[in-house]
Amino acid sequence: MLLQDEKNDGSLSGSTLGPTPRPRGRLGRAFGWMMLRINGPMNRCAVEALEMQQGETVLEIGCGAGDAVARLVREGEARRIFAIDHSPDMVAAARQLNRVAVRDGLVDIRESSVSEMPFRDGSFDAVLAVNSVQFWPHLRLDLKEALRVLKPGGRLVVAVRMTMEWRARRRVEIVLRALPNAGFVEIDLAEVSARAFKVALIGAKRPIFAGGPYDASVA
Repeated sequence: MLLQDEKNDGSLSGSTLGPTPRPRGRLGRAFGWMMLRINGPMNRCAVEALEMQQGETVLEIGCGAGDAVARLVREGEARRIFAIDHSPDMVAAARQLNRVAVRDGLVDIRESSVSEMPFRDGSFDAVLAVNSVQFWPHLRLDLKEALRVLKPGGRLVVAVRMTMEWRARRRVEIVLRALPNAGFVEIDLAEVSARAFKVALIGAKRPIFAGGPYDASVA
């Protein structure tokens, strides 16, 4: 079953879009490097869609082996780049791929779940999730967590690979319905070509409002 508890309002409380893998050991490392090759064009599209500005701070949720992080480093716009993954082997692989940027303090990669991220409110100008949203344990609640760590006016980009198109379109539809229920605004959708397959790029923003102060420093 694709969803366990889909509500009529698209809130998806307690639901996940798919099983949650945690790659481990030799097979996990092989999986990570395979994903580097497969997801490379999609990571490129997603990083471009972020439209990073000079001096911004960005977070990637579900960084895998660290290819999107490496692309953000090469782009050269970000002041700091943070990334999380719930697999310790993927964290190790991402740190190894980006070891110079990690050593220089530009990149910080941590083992963490999207459901409880170790960052203060309003820490990031942009949040990126590439081919990972389908594994989030509780979609609406996890989107609210992504909203929490964004600065007011901060932007979210979610990239979904459009293989098995009927299922992927269903996944995109569910995310589009969940975003406003999590508090996001200015939601948009674009489909682009990433060599062998299409990618759905879902964009959204945290509202700008006078809801009290936020802490722009990262824990």
